[in-house]
Amino acid sequence: MRRQLAAGLADRPDRAARPELAGLVDAAGVWDGTGVTLRTSSAAVARSAVRLWRSEFGLDSRLSPTKPDRFGRTRYAVRTEGNGAIQAADELRFARRSRSATQRAAYLRGAFQGAGSVTRPGGRGGYHLEVVHRDEDFARRVAAFSRVPLKVVRRRGRWVAYTKSADGVTSLLAQMGLNEAVLEYEARAVLGEAKANANRATNFDAANAGRTATAAARQQRALQAIDPAGLPPALREMLELRLENPDASLAELAQMGGLSKSAVNHRLRRLVGVAARPG
Repeated sequence: MRRQLAAGLADRPDRAARPELAGLVDAAGVWDGTGVTLRTSSAAVARSAVRLWRSEFGLDSRLSPTKPDRFGRTRYAVRTEGNGAIQAADELRFARRSRSATQRAAYLRGAFQGAGSVTRPGGRGGYHLEVVHRDEDFARRVAAFSRVPLKVVRRRGRWVAYTKSADGVTSLLAQMGLNEAVLEYEARAVLGEAKANANRATNFDAANAGRTATAAARQQRALQAIDPAGLPPALREMLELRLENPDASLAELAQMGGLSKSAVNHRLRRLVGVAARPG
């Protein structure tokens, strides 16, 4: 999804590129006395940052790979420096204060590229989209710019703005302009829900089958202990029918005995009651 957000400047609305760069720099950039270094694990995001600096401020950036992170993924550094970069800092601060819905959505696009992640639906994590950062103000700004409610919490020394609802995830993706991702996400969500329902049904059926088999075995042992001599004819016939057909269903027993299912069930219950009597 980061690649989709970073792909091409042509699809961005007018005046949206600068707030997007502001969100990206706020999310993944570190300023010093001579410029800013933006670090990312996405080559597409790094190239997008280079294009944004050039299109918005006419500045050339230096893109270079850095040492892999602890997961072995290559990381990239985009270094932009000089007086032009220092002057651009003020304009980026102004861009982040915009009240325009279009520009706020653009800021969120940049913020998500730099510090966001979303789980694939249907996995163990369920629905989850989050933006993680060391700065509380940044996390709360992301939540304020989102048109869906985001919770902001502190987790392991960092601030997290997140949603765990399917509607929240898809609405925020749509706000950022990820319409294809929304369709893909919803399709995966439907597939994941269908698989989950199928698994639940399978587990339910398996549990029911297990309980049924256990109950049938217990009933069979109880009936085998009954002395048929003292039973009324109707119960004696049912006892013989059941002992001769231990795997038959109620419907099958009813058909064999020329009875209704309710009559079979009633007589079996009486037989179980007889078996439960002491002595």
